[in-house]
Amino acid sequence: MENKIVRLDRRTYPEGTKTWLAEVVEAEAGEATNIFLPELNREVNVYAHSTSVALLEVGDSVLVQNIQSHYIVTHKLRSKGEAPQQGFSIKEDGSLEVKSADGIVIKSNDSRFEIRKDGRVFIDGKEIYAIAEGKHRLQGATIELN
Repeated sequence: MENKIVRLDRRTYPEGTKTWLAEVVEAEAGEATNIFLPELNREVNVYAHSTSVALLEVGDSVLVQNIQSHYIVTHKLRSKGEAPQQGFSIKEDGSLEVKSADGIVIKSNDSRFEIRKDGRVFIDGKEIYAIAEGKHRLQGATIELN
């Protein structure tokens, strides 16, 4: 999908901006290309997506900003009962909890830590240190060393 950059006037035009509820009618590579605006009973092209918008599919409900006749998808709405795809929370003890339905990857140069949605965990690096002050336990159906 090719993006054509158009400069938007930075001045505020409250009368020219509106938030719409829309449905994705065409999508390519996880981005909506066309949406249907029920309030206007018409289909329009999508100009851009906010960086936080999850991958989109045909039929997804989205919130859209209309700015100077450009439609920008700002949010994907969850289906009833659907869990958030990702989220961060700080627990009462101050620890951070990260949730993601699709898995988590932390990468820095040649090091990688990956948690997959199927329950597998991968740690990859030039050297890996596991240090325990107390007992250090490895437990599994089978344990392979080299």
